[in-house]
Amino acid sequence: MNVHCPLPSTHRKATFTRVYSELALHQAVIRAYSKPLFTWRKALGMSHDGRTLYDFARHSLKNIHTLHQQLAGGTFQFRPGIALRYNFNGKHRTINLFPWEERIVDLLLYRVLTHYFHGAFEPSCHAYRMGGFGVDQCQRSLNARLRQLPRPIYFVKRDVQDYFPSLDHERLLTMLAEWVEPDDILFELLRQRIEFGIKTGDRVATNQCGVAFGTAIACFFANLYLTPLDRQLASVPGLRYYRYADDLLAFSGDRATTAHAEEIISESFEALNLCSKPKHHRNFYFPNVARADGPGPGPPGRATMNPPSDETIDGETHFESCEKFRHLGLEFRADGGVGLSRDKSRKIQNLFRFAWRRYAHKLGKLRSPKGRARKAIEVAKDVLEHGYRSIAIIDYYLKHVDDEEQLRRLDRWLAEAVLAIAFDNGHKKGNFKKMSFAKLRAMGLPSLCHRRRLLRHGHLESSFFTLRTEKLIEQKRRRLPPGYGQTRVDRFPPELKAVALPETAS
Repeated sequence: MNVHCPLPSTHRKATFTRVYSELALHQAVIRAYSKPLFTWRKALGMSHDGRTLYDFARHSLKNIHTLHQQLAGGTFQFRPGIALRYNFNGKHRTINLFPWEERIVDLLLYRVLTHYFHGAFEPSCHAYRMGGFGVDQCQRSLNARLRQLPRPIYFVKRDVQDYFPSLDHERLLTMLAEWVEPDDILFELLRQRIEFGIKTGDRVATNQCGVAFGTAIACFFANLYLTPLDRQLASVPGLRYYRYADDLLAFSGDRATTAHAEEIISESFEALNLCSKPKHHRNFYFPNVARADGPGPGPPGRATMNPPSDETIDGETHFESCEKFRHLGLEFRADGGVGLSRDKSRKIQNLFRFAWRRYAHKLGKLRSPKGRARKAIEVAKDVLEHGYRSIAIIDYYLKHVDDEEQLRRLDRWLAEAVLAIAFDNGHKKGNFKKMSFAKLRAMGLPSLCHRRRLLRHGHLESSFFTLRTEKLIEQKRRRLPPGYGQTRVDRFPPELKAVALPETAS
């Protein structure tokens, strides 16, 4: 496979003067400052220099001006970072943490390059893009394609093992030289982000393979590295292809077409020194399906499968028959439906369990079952309506899932869990005789089914900034003394006026 990645004829190679502006630097700074609005602990992250984001922000104008002077004069040099190892629910990751000046310039480079090369990436690439791309658009498009295609459908699913640490520097720099002028300061800055320094004690070692996981510019490199593969698969007639970061899915109604796509992926991985993750290395197909509402594409109904069999090529099993597969957290089914896999259903349940565990001391102080039920429902509503991380997770699933029976079972589990807390006797159906489902609803018990319908009809379109603004204002109101005009925004302290009334801040 040819790993060269020439720019489309509609684009010019990037140079520092073509992509950089002082405005872009200020936008990157504002973006960095907005992180603590959701997770304030991120601002406390320190590299070897021992400075937090608040230390940088204490002298914002001076520090930003210094950065601008260094960038415009071509004197900015990236300092080394430190490697921190984390365990994210069993997934071991090494996060490279750099000083805040480096992180801001890193974010600046990612934003300007992603914008400049937006049209150079293939439409099949959905991650780390601007505009209408993203995981929601990817899943909506995939669902629509699967509903339209007649069965059988043949799939190839791959996930790169340790993708970010596996990027080959020589190949990446070769590709980068076809997008960025090699003699320009921009290329030098990007080379420093590929061959970055790692500080351990008094020693500094140069990274020899991979890009810095946890940095913004690594996302641009990740898209660039797989662009040759994207282009090859885009040229295969009749093939549908989706890539989200290192998660690849290609499918077609023609077995030979999908088999050809598998060969391209295999050759590309070998040429790029990448390995497929065994757990996600799958070739499978959806067999013919007879729906309750008739054959062919249409809304999901009860499906009757042909007896499972394996499609073979040259006597070897090549595609296994299956009724469903997982992609980016959702379960796509052969009958056209979309549901939650078992582990994702448990993930939603755990969001409520962990919240109740955090409030266990307050729940334990309440003597009456009704009081404990009210408090448990209040906590559940807070998870569903005010927890930024939980809102993002739950609403992502609810926007795409159409298995209402599965959501009803989750709603029933939620009611049983509240009753188990109220009566302190575990999940028992008999608890509903003591406190009915209707009474729990009257007390405000939330419903995932109802929330899904609100999302589908556009009644819950609220940005995280809006949610955070409302919570900031509410927190400030609670701190004000009684009678301090809590209902009047114009009496808020100055730091909240710009948040509450951005249109008047200027």
